Amino acid sequence: MDNPQRKQCGKPECKRAFNTDRMRDWNRRHCAKTGQWYHRNYAEQHREYSRRRYQEQPHWRVLHPERAALIDARRRMRMLEAQTSEVFAPLDVHTRDGWTCQLCCEPIDQAIAWPHPKSPSVDHIIPLSRGGAHALSNVQSAHLGCNSSKCDKGMVDAVLALAGQAAPR
Repeated sequence: MDNPQRKQCGKPECKRAFNTDRMRDWNRRHCAKTGQWYHRNYAEQHREYSRRRYQEQPHWRVLHPERAALIDARRRMRMLEAQTSEVFAPLDVHTRDGWTCQLCCEPIDQAIAWPHPKSPSVDHIIPLSRGGAHALSNVQSAHLGCNSSKCDKGMVDAVLALAGQAAPR
């Protein structure tokens, strides 16, 4: 080595040994200060941090479900290039439909929150993926579970699937 103050020569083996010694010294100092060894269980630490943070303040989607649904619908519409766009709130759709699921005809409880299967959601009658418009005339109230089981089928396909029949082609 040319420089006497340098602690390593630059070879990979020397760098590895230097960093190992440095981390070992740091871990000893950490143990002396805190009384426990430092553990590299990043995944568990991150899960614990996320749990604590979620308990302190839930995700913004939980705090603002109508805004999140509107953002998701706009994103899907942009991705699938839906025909028309209309700005409306999910509350408008549920009020119009009398808080009744249009797929199973059972009442929707406003107090049940997402992600419960009986929580309220807005269903596109003609799915955006099949060229349907994101307009008030193409949406209806539905339970989240009913909407999820409908997937991207149209109304006729969904009703026949619920009845256990095959769709006519």
